[in-house]
Amino acid sequence: MVDVSVIIPVYNVEKYIKRCLDSLVNQTLENIEFILVDDGSPDGSSEIIKEYADKFPNKIVYLYQDNAGQGAARNAGYRIAKGKYIGYVDSDDYVDTNMFKKLYDKAKEDNSDMVICGCYNVDEKTGHMVSDCNQDIHKLDIENAIFGKMAVWNKLYRRELIEGIEFRSKVWYEDLDFTIRAISKAQKISFLNEPLYYYVVRFGSTMNNNNCERNLEILDAFETLKKEIVSKKYNEVIECLAVDHILIAASVRVLKSNANKNKKQELLEKLRLYLEINYPDYKNNKYLKSLPGRRKIIYYLLNHKMYRVIEWIYKNK
Repeated sequence: MVDVSVIIPVYNVEKYIKRCLDSLVNQTLENIEFILVDDGSPDGSSEIIKEYADKFPNKIVYLYQDNAGQGAARNAGYRIAKGKYIGYVDSDDYVDTNMFKKLYDKAKEDNSDMVICGCYNVDEKTGHMVSDCNQDIHKLDIENAIFGKMAVWNKLYRRELIEGIEFRSKVWYEDLDFTIRAISKAQKISFLNEPLYYYVVRFGSTMNNNNCERNLEILDAFETLKKEIVSKKYNEVIECLAVDHILIAASVRVLKSNANKNKKQELLEKLRLYLEINYPDYKNNKYLKSLPGRRKIIYYLLNHKMYRVIEWIYKNK
């Protein structure tokens, strides 16, 4: 058994995959494997992975599957992983060469189920980096974990913690319900309040009427959470997450899209209605005061349906 298995789903990242792989094969943690899951990528990504697998046969495992989505690729990688701890990297991102040694050492030192680090947000076009490390020493570990990044890539998981937790396939927001379920099971969570992961912010095509509607898939993620996290001690935390991800984040994505006005109004009302039906007392949630300043402003504007102001803010950002 290796110390850490890192699972990397790959699809159409020919432009980025070498940078990612270079940051992985040079990790200072020696007893580590990297499972590259080729999700039926139609570009040249497969050839690049195979080239690295030939060069680093003791580190890189190549796995092919017909295109089934990022969630299915991560699940497939987990099934063959040999590591005592599991990590994830997105193939268009890259990591500090000390990342997995630091995470693993912290996990062993604290006997943790999960270790979370910070990241850099990297602008794809300019290369400008902004550090994102938000651990608050005045908050409980569970609060820092849940109100931090809902990504899987800035975390290291004890293998047993995520056994039985699978990613949903070919849907948006698959990270969110996986991460919350893992956090809710963890007995011990540790933090490294330093940026070790480089998250590349890519600017794709603007959402239109059709894919804009996929923002409603956030509701499916919360339905899953309601079924699987039944402990009442998490009720208010989940409620605040619903405000943050349904009312704020998903609504902003809708407003930033180039969908027509009627479609935007329809989706915004569906998001709001779900929140009001399922979390009728959300405005009194004690955790809302912990929202970052910008999100508090957007929250206020959304509650007053000042949609044009929000569109103007992001248009002139």
